[in-house]
Amino acid sequence: MFLGRKSELKQIKSLINSYKKQALMIYGKRRVGKSALIIEALKDCNCKVIYYECLITSIAENLRNLEKRVQDIFTNKYLHFESFKELFDFLGSCKEKVVVVLDEYSYLKKLAAENYVDSMFQSIIDQMHDNLSLVLLGSYVGIMKELLEKENPLFGRFSLVINLKPFDYYDASLFYNKFKLQQKIDFYSVFGGSPFVCSFIEKKYTLEKNIINLLLNPDSVLRIYLENILLAELSKLSNANLILSALSNGKKRYSDLESSIGIKTNGNLDKQLKNLSDMEIIGKVFPINKRDDKKKTFYEISDNLVRFYYLYVFKNQDIIAKIGGKTFFKEYIEPTLATFISHRFEDIVREFFSRCSRMGLEEKIQDIGTYWYDLPMEHKNGEFDCVVKRDTGYSVYEVKYYQKPLTKKEADNEFKQVKAITTDMLLDKVGFIALSGFDFTSKNYKLISAEELYDSRLE
Repeated sequence: MFLGRKSELKQIKSLINSYKKQALMIYGKRRVGKSALIIEALKDCNCKVIYYECLITSIAENLRNLEKRVQDIFTNKYLHFESFKELFDFLGSCKEKVVVVLDEYSYLKKLAAENYVDSMFQSIIDQMHDNLSLVLLGSYVGIMKELLEKENPLFGRFSLVINLKPFDYYDASLFYNKFKLQQKIDFYSVFGGSPFVCSFIEKKYTLEKNIINLLLNPDSVLRIYLENILLAELSKLSNANLILSALSNGKKRYSDLESSIGIKTNGNLDKQLKNLSDMEIIGKVFPINKRDDKKKTFYEISDNLVRFYYLYVFKNQDIIAKIGGKTFFKEYIEPTLATFISHRFEDIVREFFSRCSRMGLEEKIQDIGTYWYDLPMEHKNGEFDCVVKRDTGYSVYEVKYYQKPLTKKEADNEFKQVKAITTDMLLDKVGFIALSGFDFTSKNYKLISAEELYDSRLE
């Protein structure tokens, strides 16, 4: 069953169903749902669909394989083409609409000298007939991004470019929509938003049981995915595992990473961080009021599952093998799991405001993130974890992963601290988001219960 991606489906269908030549590009990390998205978008398309996944063999063999797809679709085994252009010229001569999907285009791109394949497809796209649409999919994010650079032959050729991201907390919950509120938050915090990953969550089991079965079992499908697909790509990057291990343990600053993994300031770490960023494994984050301050720039692992894996599993595989997954969970994971999830809950709240803004439920939002405060006279500095910037000022939201309702006294104390810190800040409002809700109502504070994070209006 296909879930989510309503906006992307609408955009793709709108272009594909128009009788005008179109070139589309969809890229994103492995197992993020690119192939499933385009297949779903073409399901009811009144056209011939030629879907081909490129192979790391040779350009000639890929042409022969694509030729075979065309023969099958047109039930004509005598069709033969000497080049990709000849094949596309034939498709353009057809009277009906034809959509060609080339999955893993980056594999094809790797088989020739730089820009050779891109130049070939530039010519194909420029000369396509109006009955043709071409869709390029790719998992090597850095390679696919090259197609969008001005120097690349394919620059400006795409009617639509989608960088497909993992699901946010809301869409991920569609895989386990019958779960209780805290379970939804807990499962997203650990397993993240990859549709592939979410599809393996066993809904009849607890979070603990799913972690043991899917992440602590070396033969599970998710461990194989993590170690044979993700880590296989990361192994090509020097110090990738060291960097991710340091990030999972809270080393966020450049200087902390440098000292943690023992790389001197000679440009190597910059290059390695850029490579991981290009792969969308990590992201660069900064307070919304300190965008240009390099000292306040941090790095974070982008995916919850990868963060969990590097924090708990990666360096402890020998221990897990010795004592077993169940004991390992009790001794090594359970004592700190609530803290791990509480930090992810802050991410969920920021994703909530982002979703509200995109859907028009919150107006005039200019930015969402953290806010850095610095009070040298009081020797205080730090961050507000969730701040929404509007033209009227900043709204500060305190996020509470409490197992009991937030009390009026606790809220008032928090408000006093915020007011004391924000003397130089244009403060619009103060609000609270609490996992277990509140034991009071208020006209002075914006109170958001965790249930509101999953309001049906957000779908």
